Amino acid sequence: MALSRFSVVAAAALLIGISNGAGATVHGSRIAFGLVHGDLSSIYTVRANGTGLRRLSYPPTRQDLGGDTGPIWSPDGHRIVFERDLTFWGDDRVRLTFVPAGGGIAHDLTRGPFDAMPTFAPHGLRIAFVRVMGDSVSLYTIDRLGRHAKQLLSDGIDLTPAWSPDGKTIVFSRIADQSASIDQATLYLAGADGSNVRQLGAVPVRGISPSWSPDGSRIAFVSFADHNGSGCQSGTCPPNGEIYVVGADGSGLTRLTASKADDEHPTWSPDGSRIAFASGFPLRSQGHLPWLVTVFAGGGPLKRIGRFSGVLDPAWSPAGVR
Repeated sequence: MALSRFSVVAAAALLIGISNGAGATVHGSRIAFGLVHGDLSSIYTVRANGTGLRRLSYPPTRQDLGGDTGPIWSPDGHRIVFERDLTFWGDDRVRLTFVPAGGGIAHDLTRGPFDAMPTFAPHGLRIAFVRVMGDSVSLYTIDRLGRHAKQLLSDGIDLTPAWSPDGKTIVFSRIADQSASIDQATLYLAGADGSNVRQLGAVPVRGISPSWSPDGSRIAFVSFADHNGSGCQSGTCPPNGEIYVVGADGSGLTRLTASKADDEHPTWSPDGSRIAFASGFPLRSQGHLPWLVTVFAGGGPLKRIGRFSGVLDPAWSPAGVR
């Protein structure tokens, strides 16, 4: 889900993974996302032109809290992995779950107690994700059946991993310590086996929710640097997010959005021409609830997709998904 407001461990509950779709065109693709009704969210998909809205998940809870968010597509487009948060007396219990992309029975991949922010390797055989255990916030991997969990990184508070299209690199956000606010998160790179951890670029790039372009040359992410609005009136919340793009070497930093809305969770179209994200406000009194919108990868006017509100964590499918 969108991350912009709370302590590091609590914030980890609100963030989630990135789609790394590859392909040729925007047409013949769908966008998966969480959609909130009341206080419960479910996974939906919609065509890139806003038609064909389809509900995929039905969280098995009677509390009307938590639900399903953070979807990612398998590289073949056949299944969607997501976070399932079945709260129990106010405590988040988050696990990774999958459902067929066309709908069907959902199956758990992990048991938690807090597994979130998944990202598929481009070969589809492994999934990287964030596991929270006590005060530890670390990157892990599992195979596509949820087996053989392996800790990938353990040197910091690491969030929002995204696997590169060539499968060699994972980009993620690192926070220095528990006392640091989320707007201090910095983008890092590591090898797919957890080796060669290094900062993205010579100058720190601060942000969260990185997403690779299909050709691997650029990374879209959320930045809080502009202080352009906030999700609360008290001044205790981080600023609302804006969407930026940077080269995979840390060069060419470019801002794509400049609204007062909170812009979160960018994801690239299969042909790399557009970026989808959620844009809105946490309360109706502040403005509209988050919409699904797109923008050209080089910048320009925003385009709303569909007529629904309450969107979380969009993820664009590979090409050819209908």
